[in-house]
Amino acid sequence: MVWVDNASPELDAESQWRTIVTICCVLSFFSILIVSLRLYIREKNHGLASDDWMAALSMFFALIYSILCIVQTKYGLGLSIAKRPKANLIPYTRSNYAGRPIYQLGISFFKIALLISYLRLFKGTNHTWYRRIVWITIFLVFAGHLGCALTLIFACNPVHKSWNPAAVGTCLAPGPSFTAYAVVTIVSDVVVAVIPIPVLLQLKVTIHKKVGLIVIFLLGLFTTLCSIFRYLQIDRIQNGDGNSTMLIVWGVIEFNVGNMVSSLPFLAPIFLRKAKEYTSKYSAGSGNGYPGNNSSGSRNGARKLGGGSKGDAYKLGSISSGLHRKGTFASAKGGGGNQTSHSTGSEENILKESPDGSIVKSVTYSVHVA
Repeated sequence: MVWVDNASPELDAESQWRTIVTICCVLSFFSILIVSLRLYIREKNHGLASDDWMAALSMFFALIYSILCIVQTKYGLGLSIAKRPKANLIPYTRSNYAGRPIYQLGISFFKIALLISYLRLFKGTNHTWYRRIVWITIFLVFAGHLGCALTLIFACNPVHKSWNPAAVGTCLAPGPSFTAYAVVTIVSDVVVAVIPIPVLLQLKVTIHKKVGLIVIFLLGLFTTLCSIFRYLQIDRIQNGDGNSTMLIVWGVIEFNVGNMVSSLPFLAPIFLRKAKEYTSKYSAGSGNGYPGNNSSGSRNGARKLGGGSKGDAYKLGSISSGLHRKGTFASAKGGGGNQTSHSTGSEENILKESPDGSIVKSVTYSVHVA
């Protein structure tokens, strides 16, 4: 049984549909996972805000785009134009046409989500100029990608010529139009990635945290590389064999990685806190917790603070393991020379072993008014 419709087993084996389907499925899974974690954490702690809804919308568009890319592999995506089954032409061009505006609009949503998060980060501060720049950037990013989406929808006259090449009509030259789309995408990627850095450099935090924040935001530049690699495939499509496999693959990577990167700043503090808790848990349990006996006038780890014969005080340490009364209270009392008959008025009791195996500490303080 072959995957590609109307194709022979040999042609199906030659197709790169397995690569495309694998990348779409794996990246969609991680994109949905990371964005969903972001939404869960935000809803649990602060409630969802506008940037969270934009991230969710971008995730949805990315999923639709990946599904459409998988559908295209059924009709010949993964093969050169000459080898695609002729009977699949209209189904292929229709699914390809549907994916173009979804891609352009969708990648604008995760960029807007990041920009809105910048606004919230500096809400209530004196960075009024910065907030204005971010608002202008939001408008320009959305307007630019919306313009690209509309151009892709109405690239041909009549419109149905976009998915029916045999129809009579005219279309925009693909070379200049694809270059314009790439410029909008690359420029917006760079602006969104670098716009928070000047303000982050002014934050009064440790250098490690500052570098970490900058690195997280600069991960967005990876989507810029994807856009560049995607643009480089245009020449092969126009002047080569027409195989658009890598054009689609880089688009899927850019879309889903952009969704993941835009949500990472919200997940990083959670992972760092869990790492600290894990480290603290095991570093605290590395020692036995019982200091050695003190030989200079102390008993069972208690260090003498006072020097007189009356009212001597002891800083209570751990009760030595020499007190082997299991299941009973052991008392550490401050006293005079024999440390047996009188008390300072304070007593610390430590239950060596409780029924459930835990350690219980009981401290009793008595106040005497002379």
